[in-house]
This record gives sequence, C-alpha cells and structure tokens, in this order.
Amino acid sequence: MSKLEVNDPANWKIEYPNFSVYGYFLELSKKFEENRILFEEGEQQFTASKLIEMSNKLAKFFDDSFVEANDTIAILLPNSICFVVSIFAAYQIGAKVTLINPRLSQKEIAFQLTDSETKVIITNDTLCQNIKEVLSQYQFKAKIVATDYNFEEHKISELISECDFVIMSSIMESQEKFLENRSKEDDIAFLLYTGGTTGTAKAVMLKHSNVLANALQFNEWANKIPTEHTGLVVSALPMCHSFGLQCGFFAPLFRGEKIAIIPKFDPKAILKLIEEKKATSFYGVPTMYVALLRADISEYNTASLRVCVSGGAALPKEVHAEFKRVTDVEITEGYGLTECSPVTHINPYGASKVNSIGQPLADTFAKIVDTDTLEEIKLGEKGEIIITGPQVMKGYWGKGMESIKVFTPEGWLRTGDIAHVDSEGYFFIVDRSKDIIISGGLKVYPREVEEVLYKHPKVSLTAVIPIPDEYFGEIGKAFIVLKEGQKANPDEMKEFCIEQSLTKYKIPKSFEFIDNLPLSAAGKVLKRELIKREKK
Repeated sequence: MSKLEVNDPANWKIEYPNFSVYGYFLELSKKFEENRILFEEGEQQFTASKLIEMSNKLAKFFDDSFVEANDTIAILLPNSICFVVSIFAAYQIGAKVTLINPRLSQKEIAFQLTDSETKVIITNDTLCQNIKEVLSQYQFKAKIVATDYNFEEHKISELISECDFVIMSSIMESQEKFLENRSKEDDIAFLLYTGGTTGTAKAVMLKHSNVLANALQFNEWANKIPTEHTGLVVSALPMCHSFGLQCGFFAPLFRGEKIAIIPKFDPKAILKLIEEKKATSFYGVPTMYVALLRADISEYNTASLRVCVSGGAALPKEVHAEFKRVTDVEITEGYGLTECSPVTHINPYGASKVNSIGQPLADTFAKIVDTDTLEEIKLGEKGEIIITGPQVMKGYWGKGMESIKVFTPEGWLRTGDIAHVDSEGYFFIVDRSKDIIISGGLKVYPREVEEVLYKHPKVSLTAVIPIPDEYFGEIGKAFIVLKEGQKANPDEMKEFCIEQSLTKYKIPKSFEFIDNLPLSAAGKVLKRELIKREKK
C-alpha cells in the first residue's frame, strides 16, 4: 500500500476524534473529574478538575505575558505535577512545547533554547542555578520557577530574584483563570529533540493529532489487558522523553488509570511504592529492570504488579528470565521512535516472544525493505523497517532537507533499524544503523563523541563503538590513535570530554590507545572490525 492508501481514515480501525490533546482531556474529564487520577511521589493527590483549575491559572499568566499561539514554551523539570500543568496551560493558549532533559549540559540546553525559539522557560530552583549563565543570554517573555510541588510559601533565593523568575506558587494563588482552549488538532504539540536516524540534533515536530492518535493506538493494545490487572501505573520514566511522556502519562491518563508520578528513579523507593500502593503497571528501559532485580526485589510484595513493558533498547534474555522467575511477571517488549510519538510495535499481552519487539499497533503499517533499493523483501530476510500511520511526525523543525530524506518517495518513515519479521507478524531488531549506541535507553551518537575527541590536540584518529554491558545494555568504547610522539591516558580523555561539555552518559566508559585503525580502501574506518575484535 502507498502512504495515501494506508493513511486514508477509511482503512483505519480506530476512529480518531477531532480534538487537540488538551481538548480531548477536557472531554474525558467530564467522566472522571473527581477521581483521584494523579499522584506525585505516591502522596500528593490531584483530580482532573484540580489539574484543569491549575492549568487555567497558568494559562492566564501566559496570556497576560503576551505569549501567543505557536510560541514555544520550554519545560526543564523532572517528572512532577508542575510538568503536567505546564503542558496543558501551554496548549490552552495554542503554544507548542519543547521538553528539555535536566541531564543535558549547559551547551546542549542553550542549543535547544535557541533552535526551538523558546519564549518561556519553566524550571525549578535547583536547575535554574545550573543554567544561570545560559538564561542571561536570552530574552524571554516569562521565566517561571517551580520550587515545591505542594505550592507552599517559601523563601525566594537571591538567585531566583536575580534571574527575574516568577514563582509558580504565586501564580497558583491567583483567582484569575483563562478558560479558552486555542489549540487545534493540526497544531504542533511538541518539539522533541532527538538524533533521529542521522545523529544530528534536531527537533521532531509532533502534531496534537499525532500524540493523541498514538495514545489511542497504545490503549487499543492496553484494552486487551484483563481489568483486574490494571489500576495504578508507576510513571518513573523521564517524561522529557517520548516513551515516558506517552506510555507513562498520556495513554494511561486517557484510559482513566491512576498514575503515580515519580520525579527520580530509585529502585527501592519504586518497589516500596508498588508494595504499599498496590501498583499494577510499570514501564521502563532494560537498565531499570536490572536495577529492580539488584535492589532485592524478592524482599518486597510485588503481587499486584501485572503489566511490565520494556522499550528504548533490547532487553537481555537473562533479565527477562530472571524477572519472570522472581515476580512471575512477563516483561512485554515494545518498540518505537520519537518520530512516531513514539510507539509503533509491541508484543500482544500474554503472548510475547522473547527478543521480539512484537507486532505493529493498530493503524500502524510497517514493512521490511532493502536499505538501498527500498523494495520490500521476502519474509524472514533482514532489511530496514519503514513505517507509516497517524502517529508519524510532521517532520523536523527547520530542517526541510532532512525531513525529506527520512521519508521514502511514497511517504513512509525510514527508521534506520534493521530487522526481520516472522510468519506470525512478529518483528525482531537485529542491528541498528548509523552505529547508534543505546546506553540505558538513551541514544549516544558516536560521531558527536568522536568530534569532541578530535578537538584534543594529541588525537590523530578515533572511532567510538558500542560494547556490551550488563547494566546499561551497551556502553561506548573509544579507540584512539595518538599523534606521533604523544602520550595520553583514559583519565585525561575523560576529563577533556567533561571540559567540552559532553553530557556524562555520552562519555565513553573506556578508552584504548592503538597504533592504527582498520580502514577501507576509501579510507573509511571499519568499525565492524573493531566490534568483531571486542567479541573475541
């Protein structure tokens, strides 16, 4: 099928409502507005009507600050109620949202603020201290600091005053409200930054219709879960990433499940919450499941836990088996990418195949094609996954040529991931193109790391490859050829990466100094030879 055929609503199984994300939430809130649907750290409870009230107040502040439709509002926060309210308030006035990972370096944060043309930033008192210099470089319509999720009175630090922040709690004390919803289904909802399939930092443009469609697609899968196995979702994945945002918040919110919002992943605290609150669902990357197992999971009562989903990286067989042995819960693997809002595949509940990413979601069309010709290949053969469906992004923000290149001539999204599919329609990822390293569910692009290392005055040649790691799944290893007569050591290289503002998780965990790198006839570094060497 061509994109035109498969994306014709007449061919879709789900009827998608003509609402923006916030508009759809308003409709649903009429059904459960007084249900306690959100928890923060397992204690603070919020109803849908309370969220709407808080959103109305923040939206009023935005409107008074001359924030306009299509302006960008940046959220630099850990998971929190303020995070949620900020998204909804931005949508009320028709603005789009960019989510900034708190783990990014100042340099990376500065790039995202500039590239996204941010007009408003919302952060907390801890993070604003880390980015004081960055903030001084920009003109914002508003800067908001959320210092306490209880919105209690607190002392405003000199730094907050110096940076001209408005305190979130003071906004919440106002009685004025903005009651409109200016967002539309075709508006851009998010600019989510990713390396995509090329390794270049860029913003994925997700429309409201993309995000809402993916939530409903995922919930079509979730509706197959027995009712007694549902109830409370633990949202410990960072919501600044698409996996945590969609599966840990929007999808469960729209299906009416309670959500426990966790600011920071702490395995023992998570297990205690599961035991005390009788949580039923947990979504995580493989390293989270490893951490739960290492936290003496058998000492906690996890009998209520029935749905565990893993994504972001391949789940090792050993982790899958050990988790099943200890908890009697089968981890369900799924797959997606930010460009698809993000979920495209998942194993049917109760019918998983180990090491498979499962089957496409409803109204998601996936094919395996030859990477060079883009012709569909035979069943069982390896090729690149290409995808189309209502959740696929509009394109990359401000990058027209890259947006064109990532789609086939017929409009299918090229994932860059190599896979095969079996006779039952289960997909299996067998390799990742562009040498992307997936470390703890986070993407590390070797080219970015290599460019930093090349800045070192002693470095002649370098190549960064993934090597297996029991905890992170994969970590980076750098091979370095020094310039003649030079000497160096791993600590020197690590310190240099830090000085160059390379984010901590991107810094290679090991360095090896060698005389020569394997090269092709054209002078290209043969990374596959280095990978083979590491496996010996």
